[in-house]
Amino acid sequence: MKICKLIVPDYQQFKNFELDLTYPEDHPKAGKPLDKVCFIGTNGTGKSTLLRIIDSSLQSMSYKENDASYNIILKLKKNKSNFYYSSYLRGVNPPDRKLRGYFSSDIDKEKDWFYILEKDTLSFKNRFLKYLLEETNFQLKANDDLIIYSPAESNENHLLDLNDIPETNVNEALSLFDGLEISYEISNSHIKEFWKLLVFLVKKRENEREIFENKEENLNKTKKHLIEEFEKINPKILEKLSELWNRILAKAGLEFDIKNAIIPRQLKDNLIAYIKLKSDNNTIIRYKELSTGIRNFIFRLGYIFALYFNRKISNGFLLVDEPENSLYPEFLYDLVDVYCGITQNTQLFMATHNPIIAAQFEPCERVILEFDKNGYVTADRGAAPIGDDPNHILTQDFDLKNLLGKEGQKMWEEYVELKKKLIRATSIEEKDQLISQISSIGDKYNFEV
Repeated sequence: MKICKLIVPDYQQFKNFELDLTYPEDHPKAGKPLDKVCFIGTNGTGKSTLLRIIDSSLQSMSYKENDASYNIILKLKKNKSNFYYSSYLRGVNPPDRKLRGYFSSDIDKEKDWFYILEKDTLSFKNRFLKYLLEETNFQLKANDDLIIYSPAESNENHLLDLNDIPETNVNEALSLFDGLEISYEISNSHIKEFWKLLVFLVKKRENEREIFENKEENLNKTKKHLIEEFEKINPKILEKLSELWNRILAKAGLEFDIKNAIIPRQLKDNLIAYIKLKSDNNTIIRYKELSTGIRNFIFRLGYIFALYFNRKISNGFLLVDEPENSLYPEFLYDLVDVYCGITQNTQLFMATHNPIIAAQFEPCERVILEFDKNGYVTADRGAAPIGDDPNHILTQDFDLKNLLGKEGQKMWEEYVELKKKLIRATSIEEKDQLISQISSIGDKYNFEV
């Protein structure tokens, strides 16, 4: 299941906002929902707001009650069927907190139906009830489906209080055997939950191994044979996490010290695993001592990876705000591929100010948000091709007319003026002097000579 249209009738800077999220007619995937979406635009155009309200609306698809006070309407495609989901039906009587609604795509025949649905209760009752669908076929379900929202910042930053490994233990982790949630926030205020999930996955594997070895059909197999069979279908979370983290850590001269990790055994034990210097195996880097960008990134990516680890997710939605947060540009060039590689059956939404991130999306996957003359937000698709020079992305899709700083602009104006003088110059001596000046500025600022 994927979102193929987003409608916001009236919320903050969005008014009758309708955003198509399907591939265009000239694309090989024409008409299908976008696999990934990148929101770009100036501050205040609502990139983070869209991520937040998409998350809120998706969450309401999984709960029996919905507390939404605004409406966002999603058009979704599940298998080959299209349907609409309204997260809030204003004025429904009798009063009920169960305010969502599922509608067949036939409701498209009604003019401005989404705006009427938001504002006019009488019209809703008289005209739209015939399009209502049974919700049981469309609800998102725990264990099968997953909604992950990773905001750019959180209300609390528990990383600042982290002196050692995140505090948890086996006893707390065992509670996860009751079942995983459908919706997660990945932020600095949830570091303990990530570490608890790691401990749970370690213990879960131990339980599954014991069950596997005691199956009747396995009782006569050799220990070596049993281990080989089990390893094929039950990888170790720490080994796989190490492979993932080290792709980034290696660029900073670090690595995950999996060799010296201590697996918890008793109920009060915690998982002990650190980052170390590659150049010195004895030097441990505590998580609080890592750079802000590395620390935020490995916990964010690690948590997402752990939520998908060794699971079969039917419908996933991953919403990431500012994935470039405090990371050096070199780390960003394959970042979108990293996120896509650790998820499955998942529609990815990102919001960014970084052209390196935006360049990893196809132009039709880039949604450019901007204000119209009335101060409301409109949307357009990108123009620059995927993988384009980030500077070209800045001029084409971010619409920056000038990439030069104040001094650079001053030197450009001087450079242009010198070229004009060269055209008017009459003596060879004057021309040589001007050519020398033009070349000097051109080489320094990479201007075209």
